[in-house]
Amino acid sequence: MIATNIHLSQEAQQILIKVAAIKNMSVEDLASEILNEVIPDKLNYIIKDIETKPKRKPALAGTEPFVFYGTPEESGLPADEWDMEKDR
Repeated sequence: MIATNIHLSQEAQQILIKVAAIKNMSVEDLASEILNEVIPDKLNYIIKDIETKPKRKPALAGTEPFVFYGTPEESGLPADEWDMEKDR
């Protein structure tokens, strides 16, 4: 059970008080009864919508990091800088 404070308009409060008196029950019990009926009907579609939506695949999923398959002749680098491990 969750105990919470809710804010109701003056009109809603007056209606709850009058109906609770007619039904011979507390305002809290009447409000709980109403919320227990309304919440599943009004909000359950949100949960169903989220559960049924396919998860979106990230834009770069399945791609590989950048790889340059060129040769020293195709490169913009000077030939002497191409081989980074070459002794200088």
